[in-house]
Amino acid sequence: MISIREREFILKLYQQGKKQEYIADLIGCSQPTVHKWVRCGLQGRTFETLPRSGRPTKLTVKNLSLLKQRILERVKLANEAFCSVSTKQVSEIICQEIGETYSLRHVERIMHKLGFSLITPRSQHLRHDQDKVDAFRERFKKNSSKSMWVMNSSPSTK
Repeated sequence: MISIREREFILKLYQQGKKQEYIADLIGCSQPTVHKWVRCGLQGRTFETLPRSGRPTKLTVKNLSLLKQRILERVKLANEAFCSVSTKQVSEIICQEIGETYSLRHVERIMHKLGFSLITPRSQHLRHDQDKVDAFRERFKKNSSKSMWVMNSSPSTK
């Protein structure tokens, strides 16, 4: 994102006869960005970043932290051994807590934003031999000098 001063500088350079590619290289942005701000300047529009249109989200930072607590509680209650919960169950929690119904794909995006990982089961190949898998794991474990599996200690909450 370029500053208002840079946007004004873009228009000034363009009015001096400089090419958009040259201005983009000088400023360190893309040529379409230069074109956008030249067009705005020539039309007399403002160089300030205007607020986006559309409905504001109900998923505020406060709602997301509350939602994360509720999901963690539900996950612990759902299954002590695996600590898992389905996307549909999370969707129901969101509907109860916030009063909004989201598509399953959007629920997955929300879960990712809260720092959760989606684990999907994999199908087994027809030639899958569990004895060979176990033997490989046992051999690999003996040759490994350090732990391989780690969990994120601080999941991102953007």
